[in-house]
Amino acid sequence: MPVLARNRARLLLKPGALSIYMGAPDLQPLVEHGGIMFPVQPDITYSQSVGYTPFDLTHTNYTFNAYRNTPSPDIQLTCQFASVTDDEARYTFACIHFLRSVSKMFFGKNQTFPAPGTPPPVLEFSAFGSRQFNQLPVVVSQFSTTYDSNVDLKLFNGEMQIPVLMNLFVNLTVQQNPDRQKNQFTTTDFISGRAYTGKFI
Repeated sequence: MPVLARNRARLLLKPGALSIYMGAPDLQPLVEHGGIMFPVQPDITYSQSVGYTPFDLTHTNYTFNAYRNTPSPDIQLTCQFASVTDDEARYTFACIHFLRSVSKMFFGKNQTFPAPGTPPPVLEFSAFGSRQFNQLPVVVSQFSTTYDSNVDLKLFNGEMQIPVLMNLFVNLTVQQNPDRQKNQFTTTDFISGRAYTGKFI
């Protein structure tokens, strides 16, 4: 069964950041959705670690572990992009430029707005429906791609070239607001499933 249109994977800007990024010429192909609507459903790897502090007692066979914390989950995306037409090539490049841009803080002598030192934006990731990945607040913690020498190139914008098939690898880390975590989250709500509607996972 193919993924439903409303459940397609997307990585979008929050409304307050749209004007900062979506006015850039190279990002125009992403304006319709306010970020990346993945053209092919990416492979998604969800990982959750749990932090324990080990206590090694003398003359014992097993280590005792004291719970420390549960860090934010990580989400790894492996995304395929095809660039056969000019529009597809521009879209692929826009996605690359978007990921490069949202992984940088605002900095520079002539940087005026947002103020220098402003961190990269918190994005929203959604996929597979409201009880899977529902507008999760995330930051891009790593991004990579490969320009494969064995793949044909597509010429676009008169002088730029891009492989007709590319994989983008994106690592996302869930970034919850401390106030929301304290005042809106309870583990009981999470166990019952109600916390999914509050953008927790």
